[in-house]
Amino acid sequence: MKKVSFIYLPALFFIYVTTEAVLKLFHSSLCASTGCLLADSLLRFDSIYLNFIGVFDAIVILIIGILSFNKKVSEKLFFLVLVASLLFETIMLGYQFYASPEMCKFCMGVYTFLVVITLLSTKKYFLMVAPLAISIFTALSFLAVPKSAVFVKDSGNYLIQSPTCPHCKKVKEYLKEHDIKFTKLSIDNIEARNFATFLNFKTIPILIIKEKKNINIINGDKDIIEFFSKKDKKGVEESAVVGEEAGSSSGIDLLTNDKDTGDEGCGFISLEKLETNCTK
Repeated sequence: MKKVSFIYLPALFFIYVTTEAVLKLFHSSLCASTGCLLADSLLRFDSIYLNFIGVFDAIVILIIGILSFNKKVSEKLFFLVLVASLLFETIMLGYQFYASPEMCKFCMGVYTFLVVITLLSTKKYFLMVAPLAISIFTALSFLAVPKSAVFVKDSGNYLIQSPTCPHCKKVKEYLKEHDIKFTKLSIDNIEARNFATFLNFKTIPILIIKEKKNINIINGDKDIIEFFSKKDKKGVEESAVVGEEAGSSSGIDLLTNDKDTGDEGCGFISLEKLETNCTK
């Protein structure tokens, strides 16, 4: 059993990750599911570099496993490298679990290899590392990790708002009075908040108008109400889409008022500071 956990399984693990790295070099993969593609998108760099790290780690585990089995180095070194690899993969897989709607099958295979090798090599170290792995998953569950999900999918009006924001209530009342259908998106949702911050909007409400491939974005209760008031008066849409002006079939137009017209929205916690300009 010791030879299996110290040599055979690490050898199979090395073959597994090396095969994936070689296939990636030729634009192929052992994992062709959507989860694998989503996992790649969560990285700051090209996923091939993570595969190279995996190959290096597998080589180290195999070499130290062979040396430990032959009593040339301490078994503690083998367990140290193995546990470090397992915790590293726990963080990677844990973040993926909470951030992606579908898991990467290859990553799950890597994690399975590490768990089985650790369990078979010694139950003592496995029982020590198991609570650490569980604590990592638990800690990640406490964080507002952005999840890869589509919120603005179909054509329609989407309002980023908060139930406690009076400016949002003003817009919602106007839309309901004029029978304008809309979908509410809470600013407490981390994806909505990141979207607003990405556009450098510091207040809500924010209205997203999607019409096929064209998208209009309006910030502030006055601008939102004025937009629909003009539509009612003229009976036609006055949204000048950037993509159409450029001769394209789609585009995004930020319909905002550059002039300082006072308090038009409620501030929210941005990624940099706390805005508190909602005093009504």
